[in-house]
Amino acid sequence: MRMSAGEPPWMLELEGEESWLLGVLLDFYRPLVDPDDEQPEEPAAQPDGPGETDSFAFWEADVVGDDADRREEDPALLRLFPDAYPDDPSASADFRRFTLSGQRRERLDDIATVRKGLELLETGPLPIGADDLDPWLRVTNALRLVLASRLGIVDEVSAEEAERGAQQDPSDIVHPAYEWLGVFIEILIEVSWGRI
Repeated sequence: MRMSAGEPPWMLELEGEESWLLGVLLDFYRPLVDPDDEQPEEPAAQPDGPGETDSFAFWEADVVGDDADRREEDPALLRLFPDAYPDDPSASADFRRFTLSGQRRERLDDIATVRKGLELLETGPLPIGADDLDPWLRVTNALRLVLASRLGIVDEVSAEEAERGAQQDPSDIVHPAYEWLGVFIEILIEVSWGRI
């Protein structure tokens, strides 16, 4: 992995194995963000006027359904969509009910940006402008959070235990992917701050 320094656009280069790994991780991440794995729908046209749209269609997606069961079953979801009010479950549920759909849409847009970047990387270095960097940071950070939850990493002690476990199991690919994402995030941040 290499990224140019200086002013944007920065040129990102990934090895073939790194692009493959990031693609696999995106495939794993997307269903966590969108359990139905469907693209957000455009508002439907109203029957009483040609070309008019239902202005409440997107709002309806925000208030219908609750992911409480999925969040209890998968700690990665709690890391991705944490409680806004940890000491007030009712307020957290209300906040989630009104914001979860928007959070999902933003994460799906970020996934699409990174996926498109991976496709462009097949033909050469990828120019990443200052505005394009945030989706890459959000996606790589979210992927690292998911892998941390799979590895049971919640603090320094559990991180060290996960590292020891990975050293004893050469077939483990989750911990190396977690470490690689950490390096990738560090490079993205340092480039954006002009430290490289």
